[in-house]
Amino acid sequence: MTIDELIQKANEAYAKSDFDGAMNYLRKAGLTGSMNAALDYAYQLSSSQPNRAVEYLDEIPNADRPIVQYHQLLIGYFGGLYSSPSYVVEKLLSLVQQGVIEACLTLLAYMPIKSPEFDYLAKVLSQKSPNIYQQLEIESFVSGNQAVINDDELVTLMSTRFSSSDLKPKVVESTLPVTVYDGVLSPFECHYFTVKFSPMLEPSMVIDPVTGKGSINSVRTSYIATIVPEVADWITRKLDATIATLTNTHVSQGEALSLLRYEPGQEYKPHYDALSVGQDPLIYQDGGQRIKTALVYLNTLETGGCTVFPKLDLKVAPFRGMMLTFPNSDEQDQPLLNSYHAGEQTLDKNKWLVTKWIRKCSTNYGTFMYGNYTKG
Repeated sequence: MTIDELIQKANEAYAKSDFDGAMNYLRKAGLTGSMNAALDYAYQLSSSQPNRAVEYLDEIPNADRPIVQYHQLLIGYFGGLYSSPSYVVEKLLSLVQQGVIEACLTLLAYMPIKSPEFDYLAKVLSQKSPNIYQQLEIESFVSGNQAVINDDELVTLMSTRFSSSDLKPKVVESTLPVTVYDGVLSPFECHYFTVKFSPMLEPSMVIDPVTGKGSINSVRTSYIATIVPEVADWITRKLDATIATLTNTHVSQGEALSLLRYEPGQEYKPHYDALSVGQDPLIYQDGGQRIKTALVYLNTLETGGCTVFPKLDLKVAPFRGMMLTFPNSDEQDQPLLNSYHAGEQTLDKNKWLVTKWIRKCSTNYGTFMYGNYTKG
């Protein structure tokens, strides 16, 4: 069969819910020469068999293409196949030099802004993709210094940044508890999320507990973009993993990340994130109860836009890169009364944040991306 015929067969199999058949046709299309089919197959295989997915990408005709090697590295890294930060950094740097912009953006997400290594990567990006350099406003994150750094120093510095994490929790309210972490995202990462995913924004909806469908409601007047697997990348996976680590949950328990924008005057009125077991049966099927919420603020607001907990008489002001977490339910899956919260009206500027709702069990998103989680 030709590539087009194999892909058509894969689509027909998907339409009939024959996922094994569809995967087989995608696998063959990749081996026949379709890079997109090969990557699609590898990513769908990656959550259950990351080692086999990496091996498969070595077998395709496009195996030597730098962009294929980048996705192979991504799958291997998040599949736990590569434990050496220096190995991953060296591979990414090699791909940067070969013009893989995704590799450059990935490394930038791990580096402190205005550092020598960030400046180095920014300069490379400005040369290889001036349009992306301008779109992401990289100039605002560089130091402007002309520090000279050799290759060995660069790898050492980047490897240290790549593997280090020193985020300390601060409990704001111990009875719930409400916890904040500073510096979960760098200023560059915050800007990256708003620039990359804002074109996907659409009016936020409130889910009907009976039908499971969304509808626009005055309770929630914001804009939302759900970062589904098709658009998830290394940087979104990095945030998935960070949230899971800091909330002591498994990465497969998370719903998809959502980018939110509140314009001046918009708000999310007081509500619970926990689901009603009896009233939310369709929503509840995807991973069970929402046990925790994580809110990551992408910009700082001096006035308005606070996350408010009325029953605790508590307000948390948005600060760029900070994450706020709190539990939603108890061990019996019942909503915690003190988790009642709201997104206060913004006043004079947009409020940007990324949300993650965490379920008791694996979600469809989490299983597709990271495999099924069984609580021990």
